[in-house]
Formats: sequence, structure tokens, C-alpha cells
Amino acid sequence: MPDRAIKDRKAGNAPDFNLFRAVEVFMAVAEMQQVTTAAQALGMTQSAASQHLKNLETAFGVSFVDRSQRPVTLTHAGLLLQRHGFRILNEIADLRAAIRRLNATTLPVLRMGLLASIATTLTPGLFDFVVKDQGIPELVLSAGLADDHKLALHARQIDLAVTSELIGQEDGIHAIPVVDEPFYLVLPSDYAGDPGDINEIAARLSLVRFGVSTPVGRRTDQHLQRCRLHFPRAMEADRSSMVVAGVATGKCFAILSPTLLIDAVAEGMRLKIVPLPFPGFRRRVQVVTRSGAFDALAEALAPRCARILRHHFALRFPEQAGEVIYHDGTG
Repeated sequence: MPDRAIKDRKAGNAPDFNLFRAVEVFMAVAEMQQVTTAAQALGMTQSAASQHLKNLETAFGVSFVDRSQRPVTLTHAGLLLQRHGFRILNEIADLRAAIRRLNATTLPVLRMGLLASIATTLTPGLFDFVVKDQGIPELVLSAGLADDHKLALHARQIDLAVTSELIGQEDGIHAIPVVDEPFYLVLPSDYAGDPGDINEIAARLSLVRFGVSTPVGRRTDQHLQRCRLHFPRAMEADRSSMVVAGVATGKCFAILSPTLLIDAVAEGMRLKIVPLPFPGFRRRVQVVTRSGAFDALAEALAPRCARILRHHFALRFPEQAGEVIYHDGTG
């Protein structure tokens, strides 16, 4: 850094400038390694970007960028600023979002958790519902399991969730049903045995199941125990796509519901879906939120989700679609 700049700083003659904008310019230059490209990305001229960098360096009395290199490289001070820069920009972004929420007359952002198995199916329709119908400008989605949603709701990391019935039987939670769905036996498409003989199926194929750490895995294990059915644990997974992939190998069978099957069927996995050859069981998918916070929004969202699922189930597996109970307000 030129001695004059350091003297100016010590003398109190540091330039009056926009520190946040200067850090933003620096971070863009650090990432793109070119002042010209960074300036274009930020919608400013190269001379303006260079001036922001110069002001930043003058204010701190050090050089952050080695301009003698092509592409430009960061000095030791630049590397230090880069590490702090990520945090600075994120903090400012969080502050802006918080102020928007404080001053907004309508909800500025909705944070929603989705069951991973239906996230892809629901997302397009949810975007239309939230942004177009409700006028909420930003939608933040996260996929996961019902356990994840329960923790995130209580920690106020999400506002509502489309999840399973694991949540909702406790104080402070408002739950609205979306669908009640049965479980089916899922076999390889070329399975030639009797689909009604579970003993023969278990002798010829291995059961691929959800792990007991997942809500649906625990629910399935409990039902099999009630039915006095005990299958070896050949393979476990915590995502429906992995469970269905096990069936697609031709060596496994599974016990799944339509919401756990929809993505795999949409991807073209060939499967044989038949009724369970033992007493059946069902699960409920529902919209949940903290009581009093987003009740009206949850009440409107649940039937929209039900209509989306009704459409996709009828398209992907029409034989099973009619056995699902849809809480979509159509009776």
C-alpha cells in the first residue's frame, strides 16, 4: 500500500465511502478474479468497482488484492477479509430479511418443510399457491422426515410442514389432514410368483425397508410385529428413492404407500404394486403449524396439497389412486 494512503488514514483523511458496498465488490472480485467481470455482475462500471476497492484499502491501510497478477490474487489481508466477508454479507442479508418481516403488511417469506418423498411432486403447485395466490414473495423449502419437521417447527426454523401424523397429537400444534393412504406390497415388475403368498415372497425376495430411525420405518415395524411377521433385515434406507431402488434390482420387495412411491414411478421405475397379503394399515399426510401462527394459511394449503396429490396419483397409478382418502374439500 502506498505510504501516502497510510498517512492519510492516520491523519483521519480516510475516504467517506459505503463499506458494505465496498466489501460486496471485494467479495465479487475475490470470487471471479477479475475486476471487470465482478463489476459487470454487480451492475457497475469497472472504474466504480476499482474505486470501491481503493477506498476499502485506503480505509484499512493495507492491500487486499495483488493487481500485478493475472488473474488477480488476494494478499494475506485479502484472504482474511474474504473469510470475514462471507459472514458480513450473510449478516446484512439476514438483517434486511428481518426488517422486511418487521415492516411488511403481508408475510414476506414462508418457510416450509416437506416430506422428502413428495417434495418434487408438490413444489410447483406450492410455488403457485404461495407466491401467486397468497401474494407471499418468497418461499423457502426444505425436504426431510417427520422427525426433522417436528424439531424445526419447535425451533421456529420453519413456519409449517407437509408431513406425517407423527406431529399433531400435542399441545401447541395445529394439524389439518391432506390424505389418508394405505400401504401396498411393492414387487419387482417381473415377479412371477403368487403376490398373495407372503411366505413365498419372503423366501424368494429380501425385504428392503425404512430404518427404524425413521417414522415410517417404526410404523411399518410395529405393524409387522402385530401381524406376527418377521422378515430378515436385508437392506435399510432413510429415503423412499433408495428403498424403491432396492425393489427395482429385482431382488427385493417393500411395503410402501402412494406418497412414498410417487417420485420413483414418475422416474420410470418399473414396479408391481399389489394389496398387502396380510391385514393392511394406513398413514396420514397432513399440514402442521404452530397453533395461532399460520392457522388460516395451513387450512388453505392442506386441500391444495390434496388436489395436487390426487392428480398425480391418478396419473401415475390409477388402480391405487381411488383407495386414497383425499381431504381436498370435494366430498
